[in-house]
Amino acid sequence: MLDEFPELVGNGVDLQKEVLSHFGLLFSGYALLEAAIQNFYIFYEQRRAVMAGELKNLQDWQSNHDKLERKAFSATLGGLITLVSKCPEISPGIGELKDLKKSRNYFAHHFFRAENDKLFSEAASLHLIFGMNELRHRVKMAENFVEVASIDIIKEMYAGQNFEEMVADCMKEIESVAVRSPCMDFGWISEE
Repeated sequence: MLDEFPELVGNGVDLQKEVLSHFGLLFSGYALLEAAIQNFYIFYEQRRAVMAGELKNLQDWQSNHDKLERKAFSATLGGLITLVSKCPEISPGIGELKDLKKSRNYFAHHFFRAENDKLFSEAASLHLIFGMNELRHRVKMAENFVEVASIDIIKEMYAGQNFEEMVADCMKEIESVAVRSPCMDFGWISEE
């Protein structure tokens, strides 16, 4: 771990601040995992609808996508895992996703109260950072697993097209809009 985070060694290291930083790294990993599951669910269900002949035109496709996106975005992490639990591409990893959800819930609801005493000990703080780092790597592996399943579905849906080029073009457009007109509204302020 010290190869990855050399700043943890030396004089003047504020381990309490480092614990908080690693909490943030871990929680951002959980957010990325949740987004990956949301995307997988949308693509999986969109593919199912296409294969069932339910989507007759682009308007049907967009309407179904929007409906699936609303459902995915309103689901909790546990709800998302339930939504994808029967999908053959994801089912081998459902046990790990459920375990990671339990850990995420601990960090969201209990971590600061339950682990506060460890912030007063250098050895305990380092041990806490090490444990969070190991968990963060597990979360990243789960995110990669879900993303690979999503990419396989997208490649199937867009067979014969250069998927990587499509994504790169889309990302350039998103970046261009964000640079030209950056949004200054923040969700925790503007949401009702």
